[in-house]
Amino acid sequence: MIDTDVDKYLVVMKQANKLSNEPAEKPGETSWDPSSVAGLKTGVRSRSAYRFGLDFSSLSVLPEDPKDRLEYFTAFRERIRQEQEKIKVWHRNGGGGREVIQAHTGLIDEAVRHIVLSARGLEKYSDVKPLKEFSLVAVGGYGRGELNPHSDIDLLFLQNDKIQPETDRFIQEVISIFWGIGMEIGQSCRTIKESMNLAANDLTVKTAMIETRYLIGSRILAKKFDEAVHTKVLRKNVKNFLNSKLKEKYARFGMEEGKVRQPEPDVKNGPGGLRDYHAALWAVAVRFGRFSFREIDREDVVSRDEVERLYQSVDFSLRVRNELHYLMNKKHDALSLDIQEQVAANLGYKKDGDSQAVEVFMRDYFLNATEIHNFSEHVFQKCLTTRRILKRAIAFLQKKDFGNGFYAEKSELIFEGDADELFSNNKKLLLDVFNICHLHKLDLDSDLRRQLRLHKELVDAALLREPWVKELLFNILSQADSHQTLRLMHDVEILDQLIPEFGLSYCTVNYDLYHRFTADEHGLRMVRFLEEIPAHAGNGLGDLPEVYEGVESQRAILKLACLLHSTCRMEQTPEIGPSRDSLGEIADRLKLDAEEKDSLHFLIDNFQEMMETAFHRDLHQPSVIKDFAGVAQNRGQLDLLYLISYAELRAVAPGTWTPWKKMLLAELYQRACEFLERPESLIEKPRDARNRVFEILRDEVPANQIQSHVDQMPGDYLTAAYPEDVAKHIRLIEALGSKPFVLRHEVGKEQAFHNLTLCALDKTGTFRSLIGILTAKNLDILGSQIYQRRDGLKIVSIQVEEPENDGGKNPEFWKEIETLLQKVLKGEESLPRLFKSGARYGGSEKSKLPRIPKATVDNAALPDQTVLRVEARDHPGMLYKIVKVLYLFNVQTHWAKISIQGGRGVDVFYISQNGRKIIRPAYLLDLKDNLISAMLTPSLEEIG
Repeated sequence: MIDTDVDKYLVVMKQANKLSNEPAEKPGETSWDPSSVAGLKTGVRSRSAYRFGLDFSSLSVLPEDPKDRLEYFTAFRERIRQEQEKIKVWHRNGGGGREVIQAHTGLIDEAVRHIVLSARGLEKYSDVKPLKEFSLVAVGGYGRGELNPHSDIDLLFLQNDKIQPETDRFIQEVISIFWGIGMEIGQSCRTIKESMNLAANDLTVKTAMIETRYLIGSRILAKKFDEAVHTKVLRKNVKNFLNSKLKEKYARFGMEEGKVRQPEPDVKNGPGGLRDYHAALWAVAVRFGRFSFREIDREDVVSRDEVERLYQSVDFSLRVRNELHYLMNKKHDALSLDIQEQVAANLGYKKDGDSQAVEVFMRDYFLNATEIHNFSEHVFQKCLTTRRILKRAIAFLQKKDFGNGFYAEKSELIFEGDADELFSNNKKLLLDVFNICHLHKLDLDSDLRRQLRLHKELVDAALLREPWVKELLFNILSQADSHQTLRLMHDVEILDQLIPEFGLSYCTVNYDLYHRFTADEHGLRMVRFLEEIPAHAGNGLGDLPEVYEGVESQRAILKLACLLHSTCRMEQTPEIGPSRDSLGEIADRLKLDAEEKDSLHFLIDNFQEMMETAFHRDLHQPSVIKDFAGVAQNRGQLDLLYLISYAELRAVAPGTWTPWKKMLLAELYQRACEFLERPESLIEKPRDARNRVFEILRDEVPANQIQSHVDQMPGDYLTAAYPEDVAKHIRLIEALGSKPFVLRHEVGKEQAFHNLTLCALDKTGTFRSLIGILTAKNLDILGSQIYQRRDGLKIVSIQVEEPENDGGKNPEFWKEIETLLQKVLKGEESLPRLFKSGARYGGSEKSKLPRIPKATVDNAALPDQTVLRVEARDHPGMLYKIVKVLYLFNVQTHWAKISIQGGRGVDVFYISQNGRKIIRPAYLLDLKDNLISAMLTPSLEEIG
């Protein structure tokens, strides 16, 4: 708007209180179409004809005295709030992402102009013309026309080199009005020269210069600014700018594999987020001088279809970001696990078949984020490379020629030629490029990546039936570092064509609190962790490197099972397990031999069996080992199951593979190996254990005393407990005497945990009190074994993870546990008071994810005990809550196994009542109801 127009408009404003600088449909009202905002920058036009109106007719004129403006500010703020609420309703009713941000941008544009013109109409400025001496410019996302509901409003007051003091006062007054009405703006006041100098030395400022938009004031000054930006910012040091932006990009999210599909993505700054899109825009602006991808008009850079797909993905991401801002009522860009379900619901997602609404939503998010990321990577690299003619000249001198137009330059494989003609005439080349990359340790350059994606459909059903496909695939899978080649193939979507069953898992989310990565990413991570086993031999992996070495001939099938297990498990039903049709189709198409088919079926069918047994069953029970060995059948299949269980635990989520879980898996593997080699070893174990106990205590305890202790224990005692533990139990009983309890601490195997052994006549809830104290001290309890003699004496072993503060290495830490237990039993201290003072309790939780608790009972597994399984979101005090409920129900616990998988706590207890299993349905229902109620009680103090 030029100054003459402003002067004319001010006359109208004073006469009719019409505070707008645009024609209005009604007196005192301005209106705008969201499609009119930001389209010039992005090339996107709104799909909607929805119009908004900002009615200022009932507002009084801005008071001259700032002390009298409170009522004006309140009324103005309410006008904006009402209009923002309309936009929010429009969004919730399905308004497009870009439409909504353009509506927000238009709203703020009109508010800003209104405020400036209102200040210009004050009597004190009647003799000056401040709008001739500065131009108000929108900067950053606001300048780009992308103003999400709570995004920053950045303004640049662009000034002449010399301005009158009155103009400076005017600008400061305008800024104070912005703040008075509640607009949290970021503002700067600079001349063109100052702006150019800052841009030359500050990457952030230079980026901001690319995204500016005139709002009001001197158009002449704004035009000079635009010219200076084009000549002194966009065309200067292009290569340095792009390299700096590339470094900035990787500083944001590093080089981690599969980085786009992280479990809690950042919609703005994360990989595949809106910042990736912006980076590509900036690159195009400085390299081509264009502000829209449509304006590039170069098919070798991007096609029209690619641009349209990008804009659809950006619109989706903007819509998600709008919802995040609305939901959190602030600027919030992290799509964290605890709000994903609510975001999905607010965006209108519904359950689709077996997929939860949140799973459908997150898959859409990852698909669109991947589109943005791939587009940005290609365009950015394209802008970063030197001119093609110069590149050809250098390549001619330095290239390593592989034929068919392929050659290596530095560390990249490059293709020059007609991709349509080459790949259409020789589809096999689409796969051969990956062998070249593997043999010569090359990456694909951005152009070749793009061409492979564009021609992926050529890897069709007919091609997959070719006999050489299995050879090529198995050759890749047999490589020691196949995960690198597989990921390269996956990044360009060729792997998904080569193994269509794996392609079904593309960006698929398993929202089960256990898996933290998409199904495709999870499978690739499994392969990587398997291949890294040899490099970590001796670093706490025990016998895994030796086992991996022994399955060399079946590694390809093992890795194929890693890629397929997610898809097959998504297709399975409780009645028939994984889809036999899928596995049969894979086996037929790849022409697997009988042994390969059997191994693949075995791994998919029994994928969870080893982890389920190791983490939730009593490994000292002969029946458990016998049943599990029956599943494995032979040593070869046991080895494969051991390896794939390790890979699953490593891949599922950071921190899931722990020394404790490693020890449990290794123990099950060793016991199963022993049984498969000598089945009679299970029968001989009690006899051998008894003889060993007598040998250990020969010079300490009379033989009749040892025998008396064994006779009073449950029948499976010598099978379940190690001889060394039995000897320790007898020593503790000797030390107990008339004391209420004896507590001993020792470091467990391989420093993986701490072991506490309690000996007491448990009539006063000593075990429950000890669990409560450990909970209050923020200790993670890993497992527990409970042995109760017929005379009421109870011996409890509790495995505890190393304390976070490393206090476990200090004997005084464990002495304090014993002292607290004494005080609680004497009534000098209470558990609720300890819970209240515990550093981690009172609302803090390990997992943000919701989970409905579940309690199940199995009375068929054991002859005289009931197996109770409690599942819930893992949270501090979960074990104590269970133990407290069992204590109140007068239930005896014989053994407990605690497991944390992702954000899920799974606690298994072998229980009885008066020496018998619990079978009364009403009693069991009441027990389960109380357990679920306890899981849902947030405060441990309420449990007591």
